[in-house]
Amino acid sequence: MPLLDRHKVFLYQNYLLNAIAFFIPLLPRLVPVFIIILGVLSIFAIVKKYSRVNLGEVSTLMILLFLLHLVGLTFSDNIDRGWFDIEVKLSLMAFPLAFVGFRFVRETNFRRVILMFIYGTSVASLFCLGMSSYKYFVLDYPYYHFITTRFSIIVHPSYFALYLIFSIMALAVLKPSFFINGKWNSFFSFLFMVFLSVILVLTGSKTGFIMWLILAIVITVALVRTAKFKLIPIFSLIAAFTTIGVVFQNAPLLQSRIVNVLNVAKSDNLNPKAVESTAVRALIYSSAFEIVTHQDWYGQGTGDFQDVLDDEYNKKNYVQAGDKHLNAHNLFLQTWIALGIPGFAMVLGIFILMFITAFKSGEVLYQGFTLFFLIISLTESTFYVQAGIVFFSFFAVLFERRSRSVT
Repeated sequence: MPLLDRHKVFLYQNYLLNAIAFFIPLLPRLVPVFIIILGVLSIFAIVKKYSRVNLGEVSTLMILLFLLHLVGLTFSDNIDRGWFDIEVKLSLMAFPLAFVGFRFVRETNFRRVILMFIYGTSVASLFCLGMSSYKYFVLDYPYYHFITTRFSIIVHPSYFALYLIFSIMALAVLKPSFFINGKWNSFFSFLFMVFLSVILVLTGSKTGFIMWLILAIVITVALVRTAKFKLIPIFSLIAAFTTIGVVFQNAPLLQSRIVNVLNVAKSDNLNPKAVESTAVRALIYSSAFEIVTHQDWYGQGTGDFQDVLDDEYNKKNYVQAGDKHLNAHNLFLQTWIALGIPGFAMVLGIFILMFITAFKSGEVLYQGFTLFFLIISLTESTFYVQAGIVFFSFFAVLFERRSRSVT
């Protein structure tokens, strides 16, 4: 029997998918190693004719977007920043090519990959909770080490909140029975979702909390439509809201983040020297809009987007944004600044195509993934940090390959 026959190649590929899913939220620096091995096995499978070349429409657009960033280097002045941005965006090409010789064999393989991501997110949650508990109870640090960036120490809080949202959604959609078989499984799954919801609140992500509200209401409505005892999901939602309310009540810093959002929304004039994150983002958005409405149609170049933003911040005396060299905090605006209308259209096209594919295949989890990644992309430049683009690229290609296998 050969060392790498057809069965073993597909088996190892599935192991690698499980490892990638597990380590994205827990130890992201390990992920590139698994991607490379997966790609080598895919090429081997094609050469040995174990599998055909398989590249979907979403994957093709992702590769084209990466190539467009390479083109953007040709008219960039800041080449060093440009190559760094190319390095960050390698996932846009790496995952489609790594999957090119892979095909799903069974439904259980797909479910296992999703469950491995849930496990990884859960372990990451326990690690963050453990570290915060150590700082608070042993080192006698203040309570705010349980929230925001002091709590989410593996990845940025907004992206950790996204991972938690996806995990909660997957628990609701897939209804895994890894707690206990029988009638108690739903109860333990509910407690698990409440636990992940509390962790999400501790991240302090305002966008994450908005996504949680949307998801909680959608899950409750779906359960009310199908449940025999319709008051149970309603009371469950009340219990979840109550638990989260208690967390907010005992964390003044979390309360202030919500209040600040409301104050900024009501304000007509923002202080250029504002330091509160919501106010600063409003100033950033005004700067980004100013740039895209006056620049050339092809943008500023892959490496020059931050220099142009910094110049706009300094011109308007936006101190906090300028000192921290903040990006546009919006994927569409950021891409528009860098690559102009072609880049903006290509990113928009990726999301449109994903929605079409998700609804055609009837994959609820794919639909939810696309929706929530779109939402966070309105407040974060998700393709410009590893925590966003690796998560997106992996699951976008995974879901596309899954949807092609069921249609």
